[in-house]
Amino acid sequence: MTAAVIYELYRQNDNTVHYQFHSMEIPTSRWSATIGAMAPRKPLQGRARIGEIKREKTRAALIQVALQVISEKGFDAPTIDDFIEAAEVARGTFYNYFKSRDELLIAAAAHVADSVDQEILPLFALAGDPAQRVAIAIRKFIEMSVSHPHQGGLLVRMIPLSGGAVSDEMRRGVLEDLENGKKLGRFHWRSLQAALALSMGTITLAIRAAISEPTPVNFPELIAAMVLQGLGMPAKEAQRIAALPLPRPPA
Repeated sequence: MTAAVIYELYRQNDNTVHYQFHSMEIPTSRWSATIGAMAPRKPLQGRARIGEIKREKTRAALIQVALQVISEKGFDAPTIDDFIEAAEVARGTFYNYFKSRDELLIAAAAHVADSVDQEILPLFALAGDPAQRVAIAIRKFIEMSVSHPHQGGLLVRMIPLSGGAVSDEMRRGVLEDLENGKKLGRFHWRSLQAALALSMGTITLAIRAAISEPTPVNFPELIAAMVLQGLGMPAKEAQRIAALPLPRPPA
């Protein structure tokens, strides 16, 4: 048996804190367990958050590996085994995050789209016209694809597979600009679904052309103008908007 002094903390009606001490016998075999139970522990919520952060980092690392493998081997050649080997993870770990090759590549394409969106958002803040925002997005996605052909090629493959926008942020932004453009009288589409298909389909084929064949220097502006016309803008106004210099956010 081990003697121990246990204290108890309580509050009285006047809200003052008091300690009350008790002397008691604790079997030696239970002493360690008792001390362990009294020791401060990390809140469950904190431990859960740490685990969530770790999972997010692992998932992000797998996506980065996928982009690297595609840049080295192209889109069609890599297998799941190639991604697993490059990431240096167990097969079970891979499948904890992605159930198939296509699921990984859709996530990688969403990462690419969101990265471009992060470059576009500061420009959008300086462009209140939905038509100008659409033109900016088209131009930036084509320019990015020319600079990073493998990432552009990934978008070309995955946009149709994902049914349009490859990320929630991309879909939300496109739909918002299409709807606001109609409310403001800039666009005159009759079907939102058709307007989305026109925009995303044209961007996809434009990216494919830009990374696989010679195109005019002003190819991004030409595509932007044609999409704006397809959404109902007069040709001259569409061409004017598409040719505007890209806004420059303050340094």
